[in-house]
Amino acid sequence: MRIPRAALLVAIAAPVAAAFATPSAPATATHSAFGIAQRGRRRRDQATFLRSTTVKNEVHQDTSEPSSSASNDITEIISTPALTPEQAMLRATRKARTSAKDFMSQYENQSGAAIVYSKLQENGVDVVNGYSGGAVLPLLDQFHVDNPRHKLPGAKTPIRWITNSNEASAGHIAEGYAKSMPINGEFMPCGVAVATSGPGVTNLITPLQDAICDGVPMVILCGQAATTAPPDAFQSAPAVAMTEPCTKWSYQIKSAAEIPFVMDYAFFVARNGRPGPVFVDLPKDLQNQILSPDMIENYVENSLPEGPSDTVGMASLEQIIDADGNVAKAFRLGNEKFGLSFDIVKTDDGKHTLKPVSSTIDTYNQDHHPTDRIIYTASALTGEPRELVKEGPLDLERSITKEMMELIRKAKKPIILAGQGCNDSAAELKEFAEKLQIPVTTTLHALGCFDERHPLALNMLGMHGHPTPNYMIQDADLIINIGSRFDDRITGRMGDFVPGARKAAKLGIGGVIHVDIRLSEHSKQLEPTFFVHSTAKTFLNTLNTALDKEIENGDLKIQTGEWLKHKKELEAEFPIKIPSYKTESMTMKDEDGNEKTVSRTRMSAQSVVREMDTQLLKAGKMDDCIFTTGVGIHQMVTAQLITWTQPRQMLSSGSLGTMGVALGYVVGAKLANGKKMCIAVDGDGSFNMTFTELKTVAEQKIPIKIMILDNESQMMVEYWQRLFHDARFLAVRNDKNPDYVKLASAFGIKAVYCDREEDLPDRMNDFLFNDPEEPVLFHVRIERTPCLPLVAPGQPLDDMILEDVEVEVDQSAAPS
Repeated sequence: MRIPRAALLVAIAAPVAAAFATPSAPATATHSAFGIAQRGRRRRDQATFLRSTTVKNEVHQDTSEPSSSASNDITEIISTPALTPEQAMLRATRKARTSAKDFMSQYENQSGAAIVYSKLQENGVDVVNGYSGGAVLPLLDQFHVDNPRHKLPGAKTPIRWITNSNEASAGHIAEGYAKSMPINGEFMPCGVAVATSGPGVTNLITPLQDAICDGVPMVILCGQAATTAPPDAFQSAPAVAMTEPCTKWSYQIKSAAEIPFVMDYAFFVARNGRPGPVFVDLPKDLQNQILSPDMIENYVENSLPEGPSDTVGMASLEQIIDADGNVAKAFRLGNEKFGLSFDIVKTDDGKHTLKPVSSTIDTYNQDHHPTDRIIYTASALTGEPRELVKEGPLDLERSITKEMMELIRKAKKPIILAGQGCNDSAAELKEFAEKLQIPVTTTLHALGCFDERHPLALNMLGMHGHPTPNYMIQDADLIINIGSRFDDRITGRMGDFVPGARKAAKLGIGGVIHVDIRLSEHSKQLEPTFFVHSTAKTFLNTLNTALDKEIENGDLKIQTGEWLKHKKELEAEFPIKIPSYKTESMTMKDEDGNEKTVSRTRMSAQSVVREMDTQLLKAGKMDDCIFTTGVGIHQMVTAQLITWTQPRQMLSSGSLGTMGVALGYVVGAKLANGKKMCIAVDGDGSFNMTFTELKTVAEQKIPIKIMILDNESQMMVEYWQRLFHDARFLAVRNDKNPDYVKLASAFGIKAVYCDREEDLPDRMNDFLFNDPEEPVLFHVRIERTPCLPLVAPGQPLDDMILEDVEVEVDQSAAPS
């Protein structure tokens, strides 16, 4: 029987404890929905992925690679000698449908809402934020501590429910939870929020877009008008259509029967590949629908078509070839355009659970299943007359890996650009950098993945980055980008980005190495010399192993001495400058109403953040802190001046630039990290957007710290108006800010105030270290100062405004 290439898939032995509902799907599970007995992990792991790679001219495969066990010219596969191909296919289909029934029967006689809640627990969810509404009442009732489900023998600990001031805040809290949740636990991070239909959904659009931009794993569950409701029913809205552009997957359930598949797929998609948000729409009548045996039977026999069908539902059967070369059937979940494949396995404890199956044919699958392969491209970057592409595995015994290692060894001015993908690999990154003595710069979302107290640390680069990394990355002969997507905020004008590496590539002594979990990032912004489709951890572990052998043999030679000397010289010449003010005399009244004259030195955002950094470092508390910010001057000053020491320590809205997120993020961070000191650094403009969430902080007694840097302005935009619009200031002043101390007091929250530098050390100490078990708000009055350095829009990365003086800019290149 001829099997088309597009149907050839390979089952992967990926651990799914964190990605799915059941805490574990052990490798010892032996029987699957494929309808064949698994023959052991060794053969499965040895299977070689098939690839479908399109190149412009010539493709060369690494000739040192063994021949593929799934040859391209397979013409016939015999599943079982005693069966005809048609019989084998029929048997595989029957086995798959039987396994689907076993999987779904675990939720028999539960309502749709009850199944959703069960799946939340199975996927490790322990806290959910949200807001009420009629269309979501059946699901909300599942969270009530008096719901009968919580009284059943063996019932799990109820999920903590938190009611927020609005749905947008619920979404931002879920983001903060996911951004900061420890990554070494039983389950991979994911935030969850619940809301009603109509305005409940529309209020969540901004958190969803924020999450898809920054790669934040979230599952959003919203009620919807009943499927029997008339058109334009109360609070109905085209939720899926609205959320599709800002999610990895958006779906409205068609019956309670498919909810087990929907929920497990939602968490897998949210957590795997580049993480992101998923939206599930829950019509109210289907939340109440009971999953009966007849419904299971009908769904399995009539709603699992052969091939994807958006009309029928989100699940279908898919013909595959397993790792042992047998005809099999997998469950394809998703939609007609994008979907992933799964098997159903029975674990040692008797539970039926999903296990991912990897298809290497389409990019969407490869974005969720890194292949650990290297693609070498010789073209414009390397000066070849025509494009030459060569592929091979990330394997120390393969020639392509050896060639990449040789390029790293030859570089005299290398630099590591660490992105968000390094946040789970801090130890491996440090080991790699130290062995080769390569300086490390980080993006906004990677701050802390490389301890900035380390002598190799360059700190953040980019539009408001430190001068030293901006200068050095332009001069470097080799860029090793690990887990960053070359965002425009870190590249400046792309045509002028990394000229040193481009020149070195043409000479064969350098270039760009780009490591990313998504194959779709290959050459998206910049064509690298080597693209490595892998995780940061796998890449770094592989290279560290090679370096260990060289060190053991005495072969490793360090060539970066002069480069590191240059780093120190730049850091001394171009530090981040702290604006300062002359001391003034002022008359004020004391507590008894008597006038007195005191000295007052005004403050800047920079001086306040520097004082906080100094006190935390002195107290030895920095490693135990998580910071969140809104968007504006305070955000970039915090990124510049805090000494970042731990991964996932800085939570901020990067790509979307969402003002008002600091308070929601810090609440989420504290919920996920109860023993950490969680500090929100916010500007008055950002804080004014969402301070209603102080209600939740007070009600739940969440001991967070909130510092408001109040300059009565949106200073970042004001500075742009000064540069690009002849200082015609509009819509950037906050002339009637509330008294933030009284605002906090109205919610019963402790507040501290400071408006002069002379009081700052004591007030900062009170804010940071007193009353650790209760929320505290710190209102600090500051002056309007820009955040410098600044790479003006449309300029090369090393063309920075370093001081607050009049400069000429390209008036047509105003920033967005």
